[in-house]
Amino acid sequence: MTKNIKFIICGIIAGIINGFFGAGAGLILVPLMSGVGKLDSKKSHATTLSCVLFMCICGSFVYFFNKVIDYKLTIFCVIGSVIGSLIGTKLLKNLKNNIIDLIFSIALIGAGVCMILF
Repeated sequence: MTKNIKFIICGIIAGIINGFFGAGAGLILVPLMSGVGKLDSKKSHATTLSCVLFMCICGSFVYFFNKVIDYKLTIFCVIGSVIGSLIGTKLLKNLKNNIIDLIFSIALIGAGVCMILF
C-alpha cells in the first residue's frame, strides 16, 4: 500500500472521529505525520492543524444545517480559541521537537483523565 493511500485511509478515520466527537483527529494525524510521513514534530502538528481545519468546516456545516449549534457559546469559545491559537503557534515555533512531543503526550493523558473523571 502506498504512503498516499495510507494517508487517505487515516484521513477518513480522522474525519469520522472529528465529525463524531467534534475533535480528536489530531490523535491520529500527528503520530501518522511523524511516523509514516517522517515529518518533525513542528511540521506534523502544523500539517495536522491544516487538515483539521477542513474537517471542522465540513462538520460545522452539517451541524449548522441540523440546527444543533449553540451560537452564544460559540462566540465566546471563538474569542478564546483565537487568542489561544495565536499563543500556541508562537510556542510551537519556538520550542524544540522533544519538548513539543512531551507537551502533546501530557495533554493527551490529561484529556483522557478528564474524560474519565467528568
